[in-house]
Amino acid sequence: MPKTAELKELSKRINRTVMERLSSMLSHAKLRKIYCAKALMAVIYVINRSPSTTLACDVPQRVWTGRDASYRHLRVFGCLAYIHVAKDKRGKLDPNTRLCIFIGCGEDEFSYRPWDLVDKKVIGKS
Repeated sequence: MPKTAELKELSKRINRTVMERLSSMLSHAKLRKIYCAKALMAVIYVINRSPSTTLACDVPQRVWTGRDASYRHLRVFGCLAYIHVAKDKRGKLDPNTRLCIFIGCGEDEFSYRPWDLVDKKVIGKS
């Protein structure tokens, strides 16, 4: 609603929370600002699975989908990850894995978003 001070303050607090978490994640992972968009997606992913006081300490993901949120698949943003390379994509003496950085979860709890350090791109679906 226009000219509503309460909503303006609420949006300021939400933006501040998102920016503080974003800055913290990039700092902790020792990543540059070019990873800001990837980190922002991870921040929103975690916020949507965290209890919210506006929902009486319920989890937004549970409210939207009707299913309990799972936390077993969560990993630390910016940690090293090794991705398996299929046999048809590598030679006989090539390594079986590629070194990547974990930059978030995919659309569901069964997929991850690794950033390939060599090709400078997200591996798999994004």
